[in-house]
Amino acid sequence: MDVAVLHQIDARLVEGSFGTVFARKAELTDVFYKHLFEEMPAARDMFTHDFSRQKEMFARVLATGVRSHRGDATLAPLIENLLLQHRHLGLTSEHMYMAQRALLMAFRVVLTGHLTAAELSAWNAALRRLCQSMAAGLNGPTT
Repeated sequence: MDVAVLHQIDARLVEGSFGTVFARKAELTDVFYKHLFEEMPAARDMFTHDFSRQKEMFARVLATGVRSHRGDATLAPLIENLLLQHRHLGLTSEHMYMAQRALLMAFRVVLTGHLTAAELSAWNAALRRLCQSMAAGLNGPTT
C-alpha cells in the first residue's frame, strides 16, 4: 500500500477519534507531565506558571496537530510556532525524544480502551511525526 494512502487513513482515524482524545485532554496532560518529569526531573523547573494555562496550550497543540495532520504545508507553521515558543528553554533533540516517549505513554495509559488499536496507532504515528519534526527543527535554523 502507498505511504500517502496510509497517511490518509491515519488522518481519518485521528480526525474521527479527536473528540474522544479531546474529552480527556486534562488527564492526558497530567499523565504526560508526570512521565516527562519522571524522565526529565529538571524539566519541572521550566513550568513556573499556572498549569491550567499549560493544559489549554497542550489542547490547542493537539487540535492544531489534528488539523495539520493531512500535510506538511500545514504542519510546518505549527512546528515553527512551537519551536519559537520553546526556544528560550534551550531544548535539544534529545529532550524532544524524551517528550515523545512521555506523550506516547500518556496516550497509551489514558486512551487504551477508549480508542481502537487502529486509532491509537494512527495517533502514535501523528505524535511521532510532530515530535520528530520538532527535534529536526531544534537541530537546524528556524526563521
